[in-house]
Amino acid sequence: METNLPKTGPSEEKTLLRERLRQARGGLSPERRREYDQAIHARLKPCFRPAETIFCYVSTDIEVNTRVIIDGLSKQGKTVLVPRLVNRDYMIAVRFDGWETLQVGQLGILTPGNDEEWHAPVDLCITPGLGFTPDGKRLGYGKGYYDKWFATHPHTLRTALCYECQVVDDIPTTATDVAVHQVITEKRNISCSNFVIPAQAGT
Repeated sequence: METNLPKTGPSEEKTLLRERLRQARGGLSPERRREYDQAIHARLKPCFRPAETIFCYVSTDIEVNTRVIIDGLSKQGKTVLVPRLVNRDYMIAVRFDGWETLQVGQLGILTPGNDEEWHAPVDLCITPGLGFTPDGKRLGYGKGYYDKWFATHPHTLRTALCYECQVVDDIPTTATDVAVHQVITEKRNISCSNFVIPAQAGT
């Protein structure tokens, strides 16, 4: 998907691109979305084998569905972490202890009620986003939560889930933007140019 954005600054370019990608993703029918989700889940499964601790976003209705993923990992005995927004600028990973422990929090996202941050190593982070490039650039929702978390967890493997319509040629970035290692869509697994399996993965 080409961006074809007018010449503006990085912030303005991101705003325009976010709107374009929201429209592209929003144009998928519920039936097509379910079909794509199943394909993405199948492509993601091999990533779980070496990982014991997985940090996974809790999907909204318009994102790649992770609720099935979280349930599956929990049944396998994996340690599953989900995000909790502490304030407008900071996100932590908290252990998932069942859907009944989650409540609607900031931004309308299901959030764990406890605030006990997970401080041990995390093997894999299943990452959301509005857009990605084949070399791992990520366009988030504009708050920087994941970029800040990535910066303090450099040994965690960053795997992004999105639909093929969210993959673009380029994304404007700044010094604080952190790339992902892998992008998985309904059509392909993209190992990004910066892809290096961290030393702690699977430990």
